[in-house]
Amino acid sequence: MNAPDFEEIARHLTDRQLALALQSNGWQKYGGQEDLYSRWRPIAQAGEQAKGVLLPQDTDTDDYPELLSQAVAQAWKIGDVGIRSILERAAAVHSLGDEVKFHKETQSHRGTIPWTVGEDLHAGAQKSMTVGAKTRKSKAAYFGNANSFIAKSFLDSVLMGQTEIGSYVITAYVPPEEVYTERRVNPGETIPLIGRHTGREITLGMIDALTAARESVDHFNTSGSTYGFIENIRRGFCYELTQAVRSLIRDSEGAEIEVELNSAEDLFSGAPIQRHRLEFSPSDYSALETAGNFFAATAAAEYVTVLGAVTQLERPKPGEPGIVRLDVFNGSRAHKMRVRLKVEDYDLAVDAHRNNLALRISGRQEVEGRYFWLYDPEILELVQIRPESPGESVPPGEQESLF
Repeated sequence: MNAPDFEEIARHLTDRQLALALQSNGWQKYGGQEDLYSRWRPIAQAGEQAKGVLLPQDTDTDDYPELLSQAVAQAWKIGDVGIRSILERAAAVHSLGDEVKFHKETQSHRGTIPWTVGEDLHAGAQKSMTVGAKTRKSKAAYFGNANSFIAKSFLDSVLMGQTEIGSYVITAYVPPEEVYTERRVNPGETIPLIGRHTGREITLGMIDALTAARESVDHFNTSGSTYGFIENIRRGFCYELTQAVRSLIRDSEGAEIEVELNSAEDLFSGAPIQRHRLEFSPSDYSALETAGNFFAATAAAEYVTVLGAVTQLERPKPGEPGIVRLDVFNGSRAHKMRVRLKVEDYDLAVDAHRNNLALRISGRQEVEGRYFWLYDPEILELVQIRPESPGESVPPGEQESLF
């Protein structure tokens, strides 16, 4: 058995964690000076004189890292299989944290994935972790931009690991002990006692939400009932999660999410590794789409003022009200929005479309099926915009259908 890099292990653990590992494997503390060092040794066999380990405790001393590295090496030398197993695992995972794998099975060359299918895999992984963070603050059928602060701060601290040979795997490493707050904490401000969540709590929340999605889909497939959708909102099942899982299984032979919890406390306490595994298949797509439409329809109406470019127009007959589609720049979580306009406002929208002008428009936003609608609209002003490329305006006769 080759010895690991003791200095590398020592850089990613504390003396308290090593003491915990020694104690959990039957070692005894037999002296030392509090806050300076402690001494540990395994229980000696009859007639044997057990060698010991000096464990430094004062992290402020210059030689603390060197002494801790020596303690790790000595524990390896005189320890049994249990201690060596813990130290080997520490060398492998040390500070990376909880490991989350998103696996997509595709028909492609080994270790590769079609580009757009890979983009879906990445999007599904990101949305799943985002839901895990957002559901720590509150539960909702449809989040939109709600709870975005904790989700962004969480994703900013997650590491992406290397893929694996086989089909295709995205690996994420979540810092389990790091604390995330539901709102921004200004410099000098005390971190609130409530509204704070660890990376481990967010990971477990994601697991529970995905488990709820799995159970809801199974219930719908066997009974045709949407009751499971409603019941599992309290566990994190939501519109965004249906989108995440659909991205994971789209154009695939199946998807799998595996989680291995790897905090330093877990590692050195000798506790068994916690693993979770969930599978979804292309046959789940239809039920997830139904659930997504169901959740989108429950999104509460809200009054918004949006700025958007008119990209599609539809008026059955001249002189009658018409419908336009806006590509929304700001003011709403929607990326695209449909608006039914009275005659004079529709003509104004036509002018805006022809002249590359945006509309600033207010109204009651609602979600119907897969579409955002703005009701009781009031056009406030036309705003000059710069087209992204020459000839960006599309004549109405060459547009795709609004529906």
